[in-house]
Amino acid sequence: MPRPTLPSLTRFLGGRLELTLTRASLSLALRRKAWGSPVSLVELPFAGTFHPDALAPTLAAGRLAGLPLSVTLGDDLVRLFMVAPPGNARGLGDIRAVAALRFQRLYGEDIAAWRLTFDAAVDQPFLACAMPQALHAALLDLARTHRLALTAVTPRFVTAWNAEHRRLDGAWLGVAQEGAITLGCVDVPPGGGAAGLMAVHRLALPPGADARWLRDQLRTVALRHGLADPAALKLVGRPLPGLATPAAGTPILTWQTVAPRPTATQAVAYLFGGGQRAG
Repeated sequence: MPRPTLPSLTRFLGGRLELTLTRASLSLALRRKAWGSPVSLVELPFAGTFHPDALAPTLAAGRLAGLPLSVTLGDDLVRLFMVAPPGNARGLGDIRAVAALRFQRLYGEDIAAWRLTFDAAVDQPFLACAMPQALHAALLDLARTHRLALTAVTPRFVTAWNAEHRRLDGAWLGVAQEGAITLGCVDVPPGGGAAGLMAVHRLALPPGADARWLRDQLRTVALRHGLADPAALKLVGRPLPGLATPAAGTPILTWQTVAPRPTATQAVAYLFGGGQRAG
């Protein structure tokens, strides 16, 4: 019986390649087991335009062919925005048209150059994401050239929201990355229940930003979107200087830490759940 190759054994154990892109950097890591520590394969500066050739020296030998490839995009590479569904929407086509119109009104750009995705709802505002078509095509080319299974292309904020939104308990979510925080502004239904995402707002962090500065920004954002000031903010990412120790009168700030091992529920979901394939 032939010995299993590296890709087949790694895939059996839930392993995958993880590509992370932001406007400033590119990194590729190999995770041999579903919840094992990732091993860095390459880290490069990124000039804002991704080309598959950047990873050719690492992938050209073909020893990683067949592995799943999961891509995380920095929030600075995509456009995240909320869409309010019209009351007379008849189907997915109507929802997509409204989302495209919202994009054009917000950014003044032709939607044809962007790949628009969303988790539509007909009875409440929903989050939409637009990523450059050229970037999506380059990722598909990378997977095709090196025989990788492109399983997901996800903005960093969306990954954090999916993991944390049921545990926010009314707190806002903040995702820190590359000198900015992407805020998920939430509102708790009058009868209780999970907090609903009402707005997404990106804050650039100036030098010396502290908890008092953040408090003022949160109040401004809440006023802009007609929401109550948040009593707490749950931050995901590397703790930032000046924000680790809240000042008196500021919202409660907590930093999310990654669990060292999966829960039983996470393990069952990973082993037996099926995710959608990108593209």
